[in-house]
Amino acid sequence: MMDKIWMVNAPVFFSLSFLLLFSAKGYAVEQPIQFNHYKHTQELELECVMCHIGVRNRVRATLPSVEICIGCHEEAVTDSPEEEKIREYDSRGEEIPWQRLFRVPPHVFFSHRRHVTVAGLDCTKCHGDMAMRKTPPRKAPMRISMSYCLSCHRQLKASTDCVSCHR
Repeated sequence: MMDKIWMVNAPVFFSLSFLLLFSAKGYAVEQPIQFNHYKHTQELELECVMCHIGVRNRVRATLPSVEICIGCHEEAVTDSPEEEKIREYDSRGEEIPWQRLFRVPPHVFFSHRRHVTVAGLDCTKCHGDMAMRKTPPRKAPMRISMSYCLSCHRQLKASTDCVSCHR
């Protein structure tokens, strides 16, 4: 009897599992270094663009390269094992394998330069309170959706024409 119930319900169970797995909002990541944004942006008063190159002048902003990090951390600034990881990546000639939290679908064109330099948006508009984080979030702190983007475009009287963003 149990075999029959399992045979009938197994496809339903696997279908629901598949849907739950692949329709979840966001995905969790583990960063290789427990980076403290608060320490850098609030206590040391560094701007996001110090580490995220390209924010003001490129389509895509970068995640910090080991070269950027080692520029300040070649010598120990703290006794943090997380800081030591930077020097370990550098000594091995490896990049820090940061995991992206924010991903733009392939059919959407998004330019950091256009939003930050031209429109004058602050990083928090799309990235939330990242500067206040003492540990890296496992998921994007904000969910960016088409409706979120459109509400901002309408508020700032920016183009809402489909081809402005969809290519």
